[in-house]
Formats: sequence, C-alpha cells, structure tokens
Amino acid sequence: MEVGAEGFARCLPRLRQQPVQSKLFCVHSPFPNSGFVPSLFDSPAERYLKARRSVQRFTLVQLVCSKHFCSVVGPQTHLYVVHPYNFFLFPSTLGVRDVELTLSASSIQFLSHYGFDYNKFLKDGIPYMNEVQEKNLRQHLLAGSWKVCLSAPLKLLLQSVIGYHVLEVQLVLRQALQNVWTEPLGDKKLMVKKVSPEHRQLLENSSYDRCQKKLILLAARGFTNLFQILVNAKKPLVGHNMLMDLMHLHDKFYRPLPESYEEFKRNIHNLFPVIIDTKTVTKSMQKVRCTGLFSFQGYLFILQGSPFK
Repeated sequence: MEVGAEGFARCLPRLRQQPVQSKLFCVHSPFPNSGFVPSLFDSPAERYLKARRSVQRFTLVQLVCSKHFCSVVGPQTHLYVVHPYNFFLFPSTLGVRDVELTLSASSIQFLSHYGFDYNKFLKDGIPYMNEVQEKNLRQHLLAGSWKVCLSAPLKLLLQSVIGYHVLEVQLVLRQALQNVWTEPLGDKKLMVKKVSPEHRQLLENSSYDRCQKKLILLAARGFTNLFQILVNAKKPLVGHNMLMDLMHLHDKFYRPLPESYEEFKRNIHNLFPVIIDTKTVTKSMQKVRCTGLFSFQGYLFILQGSPFK
C-alpha cells in the first residue's frame, strides 16, 4: 500500500492500533548509492563515521515498512499475515530552517529504472523531523516567529491544495494578511474570506480552528508520529544489512547522529531493544552449519520463544 501525505492522516488512526497486535516490524529505506566506500580494514567505529557523513548529507525519500501478525488457523497451525506500506517522505518545510535535498545521480537512475514516482515524493511526500528540529519549531511557535519555507506562488496553491499543503497555505495566508480567514472545504478547495481583526481573534481561539499550534506540530511531525508509535511498541525490528537503515531512522526521526559510535549503539538499543538483521542471521547460520555446532531448528526454536512468541 502506497501512502503519501494526503492519505497518511487517514491511515494514522489505523496504524496506531496495528503495532499493539503486531509480532514484529520490518523496515527498509531504498538508497542504492550509500555515498561512502567501506574498507575491509575499517573498524566498526571507522565505518560508522564514514556512513554518518553519508546519512547526514542525503535525503530520505522513501521508507518501506511491514507489520507481521500471527493468527492461529488450526491445531498447531499458524499463519503470518503481512501488511506492507510504502511511505513517500519529504522533509518538513515548517520551521526556521529550509532543509536542503541531496540525491546522487546514480540513485536517481536506479530509482527511475525501478519506477519510483518522483511526483509523489515531491508533491505528496509525508513530512518528518527529528527531536532537535521539533524543539526548534516549538520555540518559534511559542514566540510567534515561525515561518513556512515556500517558494510557489500562493494563487496557484489555492487551485488544488492537497494533504499537508492545506496547512501550509493557510499559515502563509494568515501570516501575510491580518484581515483574512481560511477554512478548508474538502475536495482540494480552500476558502479565504475577509474578516475583522476582532472576528479573526475569536476564530483563532475556537476549538474548530485547524491551525492551532498543537495541530501545526502534529502535521509538521508527520511520519515522526508513526516512528514514535513503533518505538513505544517495543516490538522486534527486522531488516537486511541494517546499519544504514538504523542510522537514517536515528538521524531523520530521532536525533542528529552523534559522533560517538558507542553512543549511537546505546540510542538505537534504547529505541529498539530487539533488532534482527537477516544478513547477520544468515551468515551465522552458514558458519554454524559448517562447524556443526547448531542447526536451523535451533534458530527456529529461539525465534519461537520470548520476545518473539
């Protein structure tokens, strides 16, 4: 299921419920060119620092996440049901800092070859921010000095306003014109009307105003809301060759990557206590198969116990 900013708000209530019932989560962020060349002689800390420079430089545009449910369909028979989601992401433009987008030529070529929809990424990407960016936005909201980094002409945005941009357009108009009021009407339409300053103040204090500060934060956080749900669920996180995936999750949705490799490991294990990298599992199985010290049934027995049971 592909999810952009327009559909994310509708899906979020359902996504909030699924982690409670899920047995585990799988994540993958497609980035064909990682931007760094590892060496066989790198220590883990050295490889982390190389990867850190790449993660901080490049933009996360897509995240594939699947939730696995276990259902009993008969005596001693279990059926695993998978709900896959393909999230299109775009850095939040609410705040005082305009995020730069960086994509390598080889990544663009790779994604284009496999049918990546750049329109969904650019026009309907789900916003996200980490804790430092959110704290910065909160401070400017309280001070009334927030701004929207938006370069498109406003008159064009009024013609077809979808998803996350509904909030952006309203904030721009209300900041620029003190005697107008905005209200979304649905069907990609936004009503703008002239009101007196007194009437506008009453409307802003109304609980029906969709541009309240808490709603602005909720919209600006975007996918970070779902990330926090996954963190709170404390379910096993599964992936393949996960170092870059984990670093992107940390940098884009939690906090900027620390310089210390040890601190990064502590943070990740606090976020996701159980991490299963299938590349590591496969290599371990190949190794023990050669030595005869263990068997596939042994691994299966472990995975059927706590915390996977």
